[in-house]
Amino acid sequence: MKIIKPTIGISQCLTDCFVRYDAKSQFNSDLINTLEQHFKLVPVCPEVECGMGVPRPPIQLVETEQGIRVIGRDDKQLDVTDKLNNYSNTKVQSLYNLSGYVFKTRSPSCGVNSTPVFSLQGEITKFANGVFVNALQKHYPQMPVIDDAEFADKTKLEQFILQAKEVS
Repeated sequence: MKIIKPTIGISQCLTDCFVRYDAKSQFNSDLINTLEQHFKLVPVCPEVECGMGVPRPPIQLVETEQGIRVIGRDDKQLDVTDKLNNYSNTKVQSLYNLSGYVFKTRSPSCGVNSTPVFSLQGEITKFANGVFVNALQKHYPQMPVIDDAEFADKTKLEQFILQAKEVS
């Protein structure tokens, strides 16, 4: 009898895909090996999938009079807020079968309470969720999420695995 594993989402840059803005990977073999023991993985890169390409200009969250915007780190005229929000709000609707999600820390799209938010003067004012995380949590508020930095904490890892398996 074949055991069917629950399915979770994962930031694609944590796999062996070169999708980061700098065309590098943040591949973490320990993380992937641990997760694959328990789950089927569905990699997603919101920045690539919304059409930003690889490599691409780096982006960051910036607090403006209009709220938090996703603006180019080096090119302040680059504003991909609407593009990333539209993609994220559409994509999450197709992820109804996921039991949990593993995100990349500090990412403007995928950080879980770890993404720096900058002032217009370039100073970090706070830390927040990335755009894709916000969309996912708005659509699926009960879905367990964790970021790759939290995997060093064995208690958080075990808690995430148990929660994600309960959801399935």
